[in-house]
Amino acid sequence: MEHKNSVLLVEGQSDVDFFEALLRHLNMLDKVAISPPKNFGLKTNTVSHFPKLIDLLIKRMNSCQLHHLGIVADADYVSGGGFHQRWNQLTKCLSDHNYRIPENPPKLPFSGSIFHHNDLPSVGLWLMPDHENNGMLENLIFQTIIKDEVQEKLLGIAEQCVNKLPIKLFSSYHNIKAIIYSWLAWQKRPGQTLDVTINGNLIDLESMKIQRFIKWLYNVFEI
Repeated sequence: MEHKNSVLLVEGQSDVDFFEALLRHLNMLDKVAISPPKNFGLKTNTVSHFPKLIDLLIKRMNSCQLHHLGIVADADYVSGGGFHQRWNQLTKCLSDHNYRIPENPPKLPFSGSIFHHNDLPSVGLWLMPDHENNGMLENLIFQTIIKDEVQEKLLGIAEQCVNKLPIKLFSSYHNIKAIIYSWLAWQKRPGQTLDVTINGNLIDLESMKIQRFIKWLYNVFEI
């Protein structure tokens, strides 16, 4: 892991690609290390490792090696049980370290969560897509694609194709991933990763949904 005193903990490489592009756009990439579980020597990138990693990172906070910590995870219904189960899983790790956790998750328009501790730096948590509903990063991308006739048409076709597949080897809950990656496959350079949604101006960074997340990033990393 890069030696920076701010860490954004994310689930996997597709998240790294997206958030690197976003933080670069916000001029934050020189201040924040984006780290999936593999960066900590683990064999797989999965949110199941987050409790162990949160414990490790809070210990680094305790020894003043880390000053800011942000956590981003999908509120994936299939693998994570949805928003409330993911919230309970990750806030328990923080509660075990005496962070103050509200009794109920926040509701919009509240911008993410930031938990406080009397003796340690605050920790931020954002559950994709909007820190309220079940979903994942791809839902956020789907909801914020630019208002462009060509892109909206391509997205609509991708949605129709996925919904009409005669055979699906993936869970229906992951339709959104199939739609987004099909849509990306039809861009000027097929096969690009999620960072192209930002670098290629394919999503609206001024939309309220993205701006809420950006505000949370600024607050977590005190920028």
